[in-house]
Amino acid sequence: MTSREKELMINGVAVDTGLLEARPLRRCRLEECQSYCCSGGVYIAVSQAADIRAHAALIQPHLPEERRDPALWFAAETEPDEDHPAEEPTTWTNVIDDASHPAGQTCIFLRPDRLCALQAAGIAAGEHPWRYKPYYCALHPLVWENKRVVLAEQSEMYLEGGNCNRPNPGQPIALWQLFDMELKLVLGEAGYEELARQAARNA
Repeated sequence: MTSREKELMINGVAVDTGLLEARPLRRCRLEECQSYCCSGGVYIAVSQAADIRAHAALIQPHLPEERRDPALWFAAETEPDEDHPAEEPTTWTNVIDDASHPAGQTCIFLRPDRLCALQAAGIAAGEHPWRYKPYYCALHPLVWENKRVVLAEQSEMYLEGGNCNRPNPGQPIALWQLFDMELKLVLGEAGYEELARQAARNA
């Protein structure tokens, strides 16, 4: 099977056909993983970082006091990221030491209760929970690689114990249904409906 046959094109986005498979998996639970995927910083488009700074007043109340200075939130450097959908330079969120976290450090926006301050701010403002969340964070555990959406299967984080593909002893579920929110983020509602139709044809 060629690489082209292993993907579906939806609204110009390549979706790995592995997401049509049904597996005995479930979504992660913060009480189990302690938001392990937030142990490092994340690349973020410079325009989204600027938007977060512009809404600092909404976000600051959801952070510990010592992290509320927007100057602490992002690295000063930028670098190209040709694979990011925004097609612009990226920066990254800073990390802080956190001895209480299994990894010993976390993203500056991860609170001690293991909730994301950016997501909490979006909810409190009556907006979509992912309104301020970095794109790669919202998409996880799906990843955007070479203009292609796939499920992350192996990474250094997974080997350390932060595996987001949690087993579920119950009935298998199609991955495109399990990760519906993430796929709607990258494909849009209409694109997700098209994916559902293609999944039905491939069943």
